[in-house]
Amino acid sequence: MIKKILAASLALAASIYATERVYMAPFNMIGLNENFALPAEKLLNTYIEDNKNFILLNYTEQDSVKAGDRVAANKKAIEKNCSKFIIAEFTRLGENVITSFKLYDVNNETAVWSDRLKAKNPDDFDPIIQRVARNIGTDKKATDDDDIYSVTEQETKTRKKKSMSSYIGGQITSMVPVNPEAKFEGGFGLFVLYDARNCLFGFDWSIHNIDSKKTHRPTLSGLTLSAYYPFGTKNITPFIGGGLAYSRRSVELDTYRYYDEDDEVVSSGLTGEIGGGVILNRASRVMFIAQVKYFADFFESPFVEYKDQKVGDYGMNTQVITKNYYINGFKFSLGLGFGI
Repeated sequence: MIKKILAASLALAASIYATERVYMAPFNMIGLNENFALPAEKLLNTYIEDNKNFILLNYTEQDSVKAGDRVAANKKAIEKNCSKFIIAEFTRLGENVITSFKLYDVNNETAVWSDRLKAKNPDDFDPIIQRVARNIGTDKKATDDDDIYSVTEQETKTRKKKSMSSYIGGQITSMVPVNPEAKFEGGFGLFVLYDARNCLFGFDWSIHNIDSKKTHRPTLSGLTLSAYYPFGTKNITPFIGGGLAYSRRSVELDTYRYYDEDDEVVSSGLTGEIGGGVILNRASRVMFIAQVKYFADFFESPFVEYKDQKVGDYGMNTQVITKNYYINGFKFSLGLGFGI
């Protein structure tokens, strides 16, 4: 039992020392109320813990480190067995606040990571600190972070605005049924998409092979309800998912029919879909969406053939031969959506 406790203790100690220890000096507020400093420091501590970048040691009153004093922060970081330390400065310039974050190696006057972001008001501190916590100490700047849910009010003045969650738009589509034979069917459609951050919900209508009378193949149309899982919250987001469609397959007959005979062969039912795609410019006013899906009908669809038969000495009669197949294949779409 003692050996197990000792082994667990050693493993815990190894994991602690395997992660870098970073000392955070008090934030320097220039032209701002000093009361903003403590909440900002707590936010950075919380977000760094969430991202598990390193172990952050906050300053205490006993440290006697003044805000913005790099030399004192370096000395205290060494005393606390830290390999790095953070210096942050918030400076008010007119209506805006310039936030500056720098990460130093101990005994080094040059920052190994630094960035500056502009805040319109204190409400912007939270998204700024989120982005700093995600990227500090990496090769990426917080300025370049494109997470669509940590955008400042200052950035909403630019085309970085991330406020849209519902879209309506049009799409160019194509279907390639693989039975009874592989055939490209061009088409178009409309879609509605709702972005719930961790899930996407879609409703779309599409139609393919409109001129079935000429091709002798069915016109393919349907209404689809889908749900997708997005991989992250970036400006460019891939996703996977599936849905269920109510589909209609119809062929307009290309031959003379008597008044009491049908001039169209129709079938309808449910279709399952599964696939994925990518959203470009997510959560902005204009977005693009590309998708690839595999679909399978749960009902048979009509395909027709025409056979001429001789009637009497001079007459001819065209016989319509209908064959039914379960259609399955692939569906491709490229859409343009507008925020609503």
